[in-house]
Amino acid sequence: MTNLSILKTPIRSLDNLFSLNDLHLASGGADKHRPSFFIRLDTTKELVQEIERENSDVQICTSIKSLRTGINKGTWACEELVLSYAMWISPKFHLVVLRAFLAMHKGEVKQQQLALPEPEKKYPFEHSEKELQNLAWDWFALFKCVEFTKDIVPALDAIQSKFAPQARSIVSEYGSMLRCHQPLIQKLTAQFEIETWGDENWNRVLPTIRDNAILNPRKRLPHHNF
Repeated sequence: MTNLSILKTPIRSLDNLFSLNDLHLASGGADKHRPSFFIRLDTTKELVQEIERENSDVQICTSIKSLRTGINKGTWACEELVLSYAMWISPKFHLVVLRAFLAMHKGEVKQQQLALPEPEKKYPFEHSEKELQNLAWDWFALFKCVEFTKDIVPALDAIQSKFAPQARSIVSEYGSMLRCHQPLIQKLTAQFEIETWGDENWNRVLPTIRDNAILNPRKRLPHHNF
C-alpha cells in the first residue's frame, strides 16, 4: 500500500485500515474532534453497519478496530470511515483528505503500470521472394510429414508396432507446431497469388497454407492398449 500523508503528517496503516489518531493530529488535534467521539455517533455506527454488511458478502475484514495497548494503540478505520471522519471535522479538512487519497491511489496505479511487462519487441525484416518461398516450403514439408505419419498410425496399431506411440507423439506435437505457425506463414505470403500459369512453387504450397481447416483435428486417432 502506498503511504498516505495528510498536511505533511504521515498516516499509519494497519491491515488496510488507517489511523484516525494520526488524522486527528493532522487536523489540528482539537479535543472535540477526538476519534472516540466520532465512533460513538449514531451516524457513524450506521455507516459501520452498512460497510460491514457489504463486506460480509465478499469476506473482507472489519472496517474499524480499537487497540488499547501496544505500538499500534488507537482507532483504525477503513477509507470510507476516514473520509466520513474528515467530513465530521470540517468540509475543508475532508477535501484535503479526499485529495490525499486520490493522489495515493494514482500512485498505486502508476506503480502497477510500471510493473507491467513491456510489450514484445518487434523486428522489421526484408525478405526476398525466394527466402519467403523457402520458408513456406519448410512449413509445407513438415505438414506433409505429419500428414503421412497420421495416415500410418492405424497400420502401426494393427501390427502392434512399438513405433505407434512415437508416431502419435509426432502427430500431436508437430501438428500443434504447424497450427501455431500457420498464421505467421499466411501473413508472410499474403501478397502472393495462386495463378493458373503462375509460379508452380507457390501454386503447390499456397492452397495448403491458406486452408485454415486443414489442421483442425476432425477426429482423434483411436488409441489402442496392447
